[in-house]
Amino acid sequence: MGVQDLITGNGYHRGMVDKAFAQWFLGRVQMFRDVPAEKLAAEREAMSKQQEFNNHYADFLNSAVFPAVEGLVQMLAKAGIVHRVSTWGNQLSLRVHLAWRWGELVIMQSHQDCVTFDHHIITEGERRGDDSADDHSHTYDLRDPLPGSVAEQELQFFLGRVAQDLVEGEPETEIPPGEK
Repeated sequence: MGVQDLITGNGYHRGMVDKAFAQWFLGRVQMFRDVPAEKLAAEREAMSKQQEFNNHYADFLNSAVFPAVEGLVQMLAKAGIVHRVSTWGNQLSLRVHLAWRWGELVIMQSHQDCVTFDHHIITEGERRGDDSADDHSHTYDLRDPLPGSVAEQELQFFLGRVAQDLVEGEPETEIPPGEK
């Protein structure tokens, strides 16, 4: 596909780019189109490494997270606990609803560097409707494969946080200012 094909829209997507814009853009960038080979080599190496990190994340999800979440969902369903599992992009979310509190586990690959796996536990720390939530997050490096036990530990931590938030401690006595 040549430059003229791009401008006229001949090729794979007719009219993909506005003709006037394409001419302006190409007029400005054509003189800079020669990229040094070492710069492209670094880019290829970075993409190769990123693919390795993405594979570590996918392997961890498929071999550890999904089976662990499936087991947890079966346990919650059997106990009659209202819950919801959803996915969006590279994110898996598990939300547990109780009478007046909720907890949500969010598992995702970080968008900032894509080299880390983030695990967020968001729990409603007050009565439903109050705008108060705690976010407990853990971050794991994806440069090396993650052991499957991490998934189970994180799910247990999530359930522990939800259960702990159900118990309210004794209210603190209010001390007037200036007194000990």
